[in-house]
Amino acid sequence: MAGIPRAVALVSLLLGSSAPRAVLAQAPNGTGEAPSAAVALPTPSEPRPLAESLEGEAKRDYELGRLLYANGDYGGALARFENARKLSDDARLSWNAAVCHKGLHHYAKAIAAMRDYLASNSRVISAAERLSARNFLAAAELLTARLEASSNVSGARVYADGDDLGNAPLGSSARLDWGDHQIVFKKEGYLDYQQTVSVKSSADIRVVAVLRPLVHEGRIVVRAGSGDLIVIDGQPRAWGTWEGVLPSGSHALQVTASGFRAQRRWIVVADAQMRGFDITLERMPSAAVPAWLWLTGSAIVTAGVATVGYLVFRPDAPDRSISGSIATTQLRHR
Repeated sequence: MAGIPRAVALVSLLLGSSAPRAVLAQAPNGTGEAPSAAVALPTPSEPRPLAESLEGEAKRDYELGRLLYANGDYGGALARFENARKLSDDARLSWNAAVCHKGLHHYAKAIAAMRDYLASNSRVISAAERLSARNFLAAAELLTARLEASSNVSGARVYADGDDLGNAPLGSSARLDWGDHQIVFKKEGYLDYQQTVSVKSSADIRVVAVLRPLVHEGRIVVRAGSGDLIVIDGQPRAWGTWEGVLPSGSHALQVTASGFRAQRRWIVVADAQMRGFDITLERMPSAAVPAWLWLTGSAIVTAGVATVGYLVFRPDAPDRSISGSIATTQLRHR
């Protein structure tokens, strides 16, 4: 039970303390006192303050980061300190990033930044500051859980809420804050594996991913009328309904039926996805003589009636034979 009071004390230290003044307030020797005009110049054995050791853009970002932190903008300060760290070899900027993450309640990221601070083995970091960093880690770890992530294939990349944690299996350094997290495994040539985990204590979280090879094909379902013929890429597939796997890409779908207008469309099949298509054909008008033929036929019939009437009811006329053809007898009224 002796460990419980210590754990409580560590968490209280983390939650209740402000940023280490040795860095953010620019004390020259880690005493926690801010510099003033009365402070003597450091001796060669003492580390130079960040404001003096940094140059150019790194120095500008550092100064802006201090100003933002002092105004409670931890996210803005974090971005400045991290950029300054990229431009500089000074590991003290990682301490600043850690306390910004702590202010944002991102304890897992605070742990990563503080580990970077300790791993640098920089000569400008005193023994007292290293002890403070280790106490910071001990307290933050109580508010996080270790993530154990492994996969059935080697080299799979692990992401937590979009953050790259490295290749599976993960080492002991990967940690998660309390709450829900989306864990994703990615590897070229395989389908992504996703799992949501919920962290409610500092107990370890284990995720074992089973990645499946990526196949460049997808499944489609075509639903039409019971008597409709389904044709894909020029090949008849089934009547009424067809379900099957096609290579990824574009395919020509056609559905036909007697007495109905055919439907034709291009469909796209995506890798490892399923799509459904519901096809309803439109019935064609009933078979009938086209309107133009009705009009022409009416004219012909009308002309024929007029001719017969003329021949039947015309006045008597002498018989005539048509030259060059079979003789016909003209009809006349008697």
